Amino acid sequence: MLRLSVGNRFHKSLPLLLAALASLYATGSAMPPDEDQKASKEQVDVALVRLVITTETRGASESIEINGKRIPDYHPTIIQVFPSTGIVMDDQGHVLTLLGYRWVDMGSNKPRVDILTNEGQKYKGKLIGIDQSLGVAVVKPLEGKLKPTPLCLRCEIRDGTTVMTPVVEGAGFPQFEEAQIQSVGTPAGAAESGGWVVTVNRPLPGVGEPILNTNHHVLGFIASQRPSNDDPMGMRTIVYPMSQLLSLAEKIIHVGGDICTGWLGINIDPTPLPDGILVTQILEDGPAQRAGLAPRDIIQKWNGSNIQDARQLIQLVQNTEIGSKVSLQVFRQGKTLTITPLIQARKQSESPGRFVFNFPGVVSVPGQEGAIDLPRPRVGIETVQLTRQLADFLQMPGQSGLLVLKVDQRAAAHQAGVMVGDVILAVDGEHISDPQVFSSHIQSRGWGGRLILKLLRKGVERTLTIHLPKLPSSLIPNKK
Repeated sequence: MLRLSVGNRFHKSLPLLLAALASLYATGSAMPPDEDQKASKEQVDVALVRLVITTETRGASESIEINGKRIPDYHPTIIQVFPSTGIVMDDQGHVLTLLGYRWVDMGSNKPRVDILTNEGQKYKGKLIGIDQSLGVAVVKPLEGKLKPTPLCLRCEIRDGTTVMTPVVEGAGFPQFEEAQIQSVGTPAGAAESGGWVVTVNRPLPGVGEPILNTNHHVLGFIASQRPSNDDPMGMRTIVYPMSQLLSLAEKIIHVGGDICTGWLGINIDPTPLPDGILVTQILEDGPAQRAGLAPRDIIQKWNGSNIQDARQLIQLVQNTEIGSKVSLQVFRQGKTLTITPLIQARKQSESPGRFVFNFPGVVSVPGQEGAIDLPRPRVGIETVQLTRQLADFLQMPGQSGLLVLKVDQRAAAHQAGVMVGDVILAVDGEHISDPQVFSSHIQSRGWGGRLILKLLRKGVERTLTIHLPKLPSSLIPNKK
């Protein structure tokens, strides 16, 4: 039986190059200051651990779709991997981590857990439970001895504070980078209650990574990130303090399992409409479906109170006692309705949903006449979208396009003269600002074609022509 590995990541940050660029002007000091200031990325002895939680689930029939066709009578084994950083919270070695909403995708009741230390040791662990409100998880080691992580339970984050965040990619763990807190706000929404709302001067690691002070004591975990409206170079980040997370972890240990929260059985659009929250999907056999909610409904009020945003609605659902009814004011096709669903505990997913893979021109499937198993030509450029914030930082205000991060010296782009630091403004006369659109455009040209790029280099526009290589004879299939 084929084993299909599907990696799950909850990170939404710019590439590491951009983080490195932004860190050039992170010059703040910690509060209180570290006695011997450590340089960024210095490897130190900190009792953080890496967790690798792996689930294995038998997929439903026809759950795999390749090039538009489902595979009949095929039950794949779906392997999902959930990596995260954890802290050792007590002398018993219990490990706390913040999964966020990734826990929803964990379809197996008995996941495999590996605990990796910065000394290179690997121990087996057991998942005790998850608090479904924030996604706090607690793991118990089944072997080995883990050293408790230094925590800061009463520390304050202030404007100008320098904090440390782990670099979880690449060799060596943990390594750290500095970031400066530019502002600290008060949580505005119910879903952010108890957390810090901070703006920092560079992209941070993804959700579920810890933040430490300059003495390498853990302050809390990153819960969410989004661009700040107040500062074009800043990121508005929600950080849950360790005191709050430890309280939830202790509840998990006390009950010896999950801490369940209310569930409605809907998916919603995170962007609020002027008159409410849009329902995008109704999950089968859930409270919403049984109560009569439908896709495209707009939820306006919860028990008579207006809904401000999606996070508030999520928090209201989670905080509602399981087994109780709520009154929803819903707008549907010009009419206002009242629907009263019964809040329930979330059902454990029996198997993952459908997985779709598209390999046009690379993989043939039955029923695709004329399909040829051929690779696509490479140009040899790695790019990133030149956002407004990045353009301002690079002193190119108002400019848009694709910033060239890497050029393969063996590929066609290098031969044409493309250089790292160029900004691609247009391809074949069409403005371009999305790396995926750029990649699709390249694939449409095929072997032996050409691309005409309009570039910006050191403030001067220029035009280059990339000649794509011809198909090697060794790849041309023999036709009978």
